[in-house]
Amino acid sequence: MDLILPLIQDGLPYRTALSIQADWYDDHGQSLAAAALRSHGRIAAGWFHSLTIGDDGQVMAWIEVEAWKERQYPHCRVPEGLRAVAVSGGTHHSLALAVEGKVVVWGYNDLRQCTMPAGLEAVAIATGDYHSVALTLDGEVVAWGTNSFGQCAVPDGLRAITVAAGSHHSLALTANGRVVTWGSNYREQCDVPAGLRAVAISAGNGHSLALTPSGEVVAWGDDFDGQCRVPDGLRAIAISAGGWHNLALTAEGQVIAWGARHYDQCRVPDGLQAVAIAAGRTHSLALTPEGKIVTWGHPNVAK
Repeated sequence: MDLILPLIQDGLPYRTALSIQADWYDDHGQSLAAAALRSHGRIAAGWFHSLTIGDDGQVMAWIEVEAWKERQYPHCRVPEGLRAVAVSGGTHHSLALAVEGKVVVWGYNDLRQCTMPAGLEAVAIATGDYHSVALTLDGEVVAWGTNSFGQCAVPDGLRAITVAAGSHHSLALTANGRVVTWGSNYREQCDVPAGLRAVAISAGNGHSLALTPSGEVVAWGDDFDGQCRVPDGLRAIAISAGGWHNLALTAEGQVIAWGARHYDQCRVPDGLQAVAIAAGRTHSLALTPEGKIVTWGHPNVAK
């Protein structure tokens, strides 16, 4: 049975939809499908840093490249007192959606990726390399940062239910399941397959992902590392596109990875069960039902 469920966290309505293929319970009879919905957006992987939200809403960010640790990069300096329901990480900036709906951004601002519209409130957020995208409560899509490839040139009149951002392109999902793209198309990452209808979207360096109502994962764009070769028969309830690899979460809590493997970013730990996933440039994250964060991939990033 397919259910399209709205995501609601802490009373704030997210109009992102996820496809739940079946009831899914842990050893204590708790619904893991519901846990996956509650956990959506609680972890994020940037190019070389990671973010997570604790049970109290506190945001934590860290970077594990040994040579960079002591530099205290601005994108890992979380604003004091921030409590959030969703996070997202770019190359050198971070984004959070505060519990009251306010968008908070921090990090480098060399390409105005941290210069967002004043007073912006949103229900969904996404970060590209050097740009950000947000969705307001009335469905308007707002983008800021570098526009060198048109990634901030939101199509006129667009209304959406969620957004995603790749390195130099952006995606939006409309209420009728249509995927809208804009920005760089040098790898055909903006050429949406004809007739596609989706319930979730994600974007990588030069490729894009979508999840259909039946749980099928669809990929298009750059396939140099096999990132668009979706495993046969895969059915998922969540997706995440990294730099050149992808993650998918099945209804049973299994994490599936494919694409670039040169840093072991697709080598999922044995026996891992998860309720949330996040793919970075060369590393991967998962959140277990017990609240543990598991990382793998680039040895100097995934710790």
